[in-house]
Amino acid sequence: MDNVWNGDETVAVEARFLPDEEIRPTAFTWRGRRRRIVGLGRQWDEADGRHVLVEATDGSRFELCLTSTENRWRLLRAWERPHLV
Repeated sequence: MDNVWNGDETVAVEARFLPDEEIRPTAFTWRGRRRRIVGLGRQWDEADGRHVLVEATDGSRFELCLTSTENRWRLLRAWERPHLV
């Protein structure tokens, strides 16, 4: 079962901005850990910015939001896969 986290934290995101206004995040750093993005989900606009669903290499999924007025990326939700030892 995934661990679900809901919040609002600023994160550093590496992304490509395509001509058709699509945003393609390629990696982000959250709490000192860099996560490479291997899958993109849907994108949508809301009053607070552009939301993007992404999947990391370990299968964890995240909802990122680019606040265009501040040009700031935020992490709003995380579905982290448990780490097996």
